[in-house]
Amino acid sequence: MICPIRVWRILVLLSFLLPTLVLGQSKKDSLLHVVATGKADATTFNDLIWVYVFNQPDSAVYFSQRGLNWIEEHDDDSLLASIYNRVGVAYDIRSIPDSALYFYNLALTEARKKNNLVTEAGALNNIGLIHWNNGELEQAIDHYIRAAEKFEHVGNLMGLGNTYNNIGIILFEDEQVEKSMRYYRQALKIRFQTDHKTGIAATYLNISQLFSKTYLNNSDSSIHYVQMAIPLYESVNDRYGLARAYRELADNYKSVERHKDALDAYQKALRIQLDLGNAEGYSSTYYNIAGAYRELRDPTNELAYLDSAQTLAEQHNDLSLLWKVYRTKARALGRIGRHKDAYPYWISYDNLKDSLVSAERSHQVQELETQYRTAQKDREIADKKIALTEAKLKLENRNKWIFGLLGGLISLILLGFAILQISRRKAQAEKDAAIIAERERGLQAMIQATEDERKRIAKDLHDGIVQSLTGLSLRLQKGFTMIKEPSEEQLTRYEESISMLNDSIAELRNISHQMMPRALSDMGLIPAIQDMLEKSLGSTEIKYDFEHHKVEHERFPENLEVSLYRICQELVNNIIKHSEAKAVSVQLLKTKTHLVLVVEDNGKGFRFDDGASLNGIGLMNITSRAKAMNGEVNYQPSPGQGTVATIRIPLP
Repeated sequence: MICPIRVWRILVLLSFLLPTLVLGQSKKDSLLHVVATGKADATTFNDLIWVYVFNQPDSAVYFSQRGLNWIEEHDDDSLLASIYNRVGVAYDIRSIPDSALYFYNLALTEARKKNNLVTEAGALNNIGLIHWNNGELEQAIDHYIRAAEKFEHVGNLMGLGNTYNNIGIILFEDEQVEKSMRYYRQALKIRFQTDHKTGIAATYLNISQLFSKTYLNNSDSSIHYVQMAIPLYESVNDRYGLARAYRELADNYKSVERHKDALDAYQKALRIQLDLGNAEGYSSTYYNIAGAYRELRDPTNELAYLDSAQTLAEQHNDLSLLWKVYRTKARALGRIGRHKDAYPYWISYDNLKDSLVSAERSHQVQELETQYRTAQKDREIADKKIALTEAKLKLENRNKWIFGLLGGLISLILLGFAILQISRRKAQAEKDAAIIAERERGLQAMIQATEDERKRIAKDLHDGIVQSLTGLSLRLQKGFTMIKEPSEEQLTRYEESISMLNDSIAELRNISHQMMPRALSDMGLIPAIQDMLEKSLGSTEIKYDFEHHKVEHERFPENLEVSLYRICQELVNNIIKHSEAKAVSVQLLKTKTHLVLVVEDNGKGFRFDDGASLNGIGLMNITSRAKAMNGEVNYQPSPGQGTVATIRIPLP
């Protein structure tokens, strides 16, 4: 489940870069055509990275590797800093901050070598975003201020406005209201100068959020700024920003109990989100629309939208939203007298409580704090009345002891209940962890046993049957030479027998090598994959290429090498059998933390929402081997309308 704060920050980043992305999409076909003709250079790959970075980050990483290989082959590093920076964005979108930060720092170092202030400012800005996501606000602001200095120096007002806006957002999160507003005003001033309509609208929304918070609590101003943002988003056809603006407007209407207006704004946001396919966004919008219908006393529509919110929350495993949906749905059914239908939702709601920081529990804690303060106040009043009369003093003392004992008893009961719940959750967590660990050990043991059996069979074939058949061939040849004048029929039968015997020996040797290739154990992963590709595809009409980076002459643990080899072998076999491909590209590269295998073909592909395809024996074997190594498998449509399979295995 994606963190809502991180999603919001990514949307802010998208709003800054939307014009560039639209341009990149329009160039995609021509860029891919250049790659297909073999005339691509660093500029081509750099532009392709930007085309794919926000919607297919795996493809962006793939083209970045192609670009880095081109730079290394042609000794032209003029775009090296830009490629490093853009692949960092790809890893940032994929929520792999360590890799993103690694490439951002490479971009920063390379940009400083070349005195490339534009890329240096962009890298500083992106590093600031990483620190911001990690909650390191001081470091984030420090990098943003340094980025602003570079943007101002090169006269990049667009970048300067974006940076000031980001600083304002960070100060807003830190509840530094006046400073936040000051930076928002600076960002607006610059964005008006550049006529950056998307940026102006985004800053208007940020100011709206500032006014909606309790420390300002000015709903009219908040609504005013959202209404100023909406026509700007419409004028540039920024659908993402427009959906966010309508959500913000609806939330403001809801806070002042303008429920019909809130419903209208939520529905406008929903229509845009449905058109964009933004499932993460519209699942919560369904829930908010249900809330608006509840306030308007329309239980039929409330339940209908709750059904939609439940379906999407279950699909995306959004437990936080699902928990609220169960509770709200149970209450809605109860209000219309359908208590029997409401009961299962109360059960589901109760089962989710232990896995979330429950709103109900927070409410109970607040009630206990209120009771505690009330008891303190009662004791203070009692103490003040002690001086009135000695008789009242005894009475108040007795009441104080009663209240104290009762409070202590309640505290002990609550403490015992809390300890019991913690113990249950801990025991359940340990049980779940043990089950998962046992499954992983079983999977690893099964795969290891399979490989051991392959080794044994391969050895028996090679050292036993193959040797015996070879000896038989020699004896047959020697025996035939003893026939002084063989007839034509004898000679023909002899040659056929020798040919059949030699074919059998060759086939057995080939099977032995496929079961456990000697190249893998003797020379390592690169030669083994090269040998496998030559034997599998060399005699077919399928063209192939094999590229590798940072793994040459390096050995890895045997189980890791065997798993990656088998996965690659299974993918190639699937391509031969099912894809009708004309070309295959295999990439093997090493990052700071992972070994990454990318296998791409230009075949007919397969449907990624088809359970029968994903549950095939071959793909299940690939998934099982990757999971056994704590790795992950991802399938995406390739630029050539085939399939790109990406396997990431963590390094030991």
